[in-house]
Amino acid sequence: MGIWDVKQDHERAQWTFIPHVSAGPLRFGISPDEVGEALMNTATVSRQTYETWPASGSPSLVATQFTELGVTAYYEREGETLAGVAVDALAGPQVTLDGTALVAQVPSEAETWLLNRAEAHELNLLYTHAADPGSADLGLIMRAQRAGDIVLTRPLFLVREWAENSWDCIPGSEWSTF
Repeated sequence: MGIWDVKQDHERAQWTFIPHVSAGPLRFGISPDEVGEALMNTATVSRQTYETWPASGSPSLVATQFTELGVTAYYEREGETLAGVAVDALAGPQVTLDGTALVAQVPSEAETWLLNRAEAHELNLLYTHAADPGSADLGLIMRAQRAGDIVLTRPLFLVREWAENSWDCIPGSEWSTF
């Protein structure tokens, strides 16, 4: 697989997103060891600790990147519990919500889907500092990621508190992934 190659849906693991509960086998609130077990102990590329903005009062966080799976897990440092999952547009699993694919989609179509869902279910919408659409009610931010000359969705699944305050909770490395 080349640097800009995008896996087809049939080549990806198939996950389901349950808002504020889980993204595939990863349940919010589990430990890093439990994440490793859920992902069948796939080798991690890196584990880093990030200091969040001091003014926010938010704790530091820890991130573990599972490059082969295309998944990054974000943990609150205090207690190290899973609070966020980013799924790579190129190689990550396909994650669905009520039958709608969320990974590696056209961002404008994903935004339209999110707007329609918000209207139909009376959900609050938000836009991040990077103009990514999302909903704290779902715990979902639809980020964008470059795939050569195109851009595809890179969803970020979060606990409610992080979705409401994503700028302070998610490290700069996630926001600079494009």
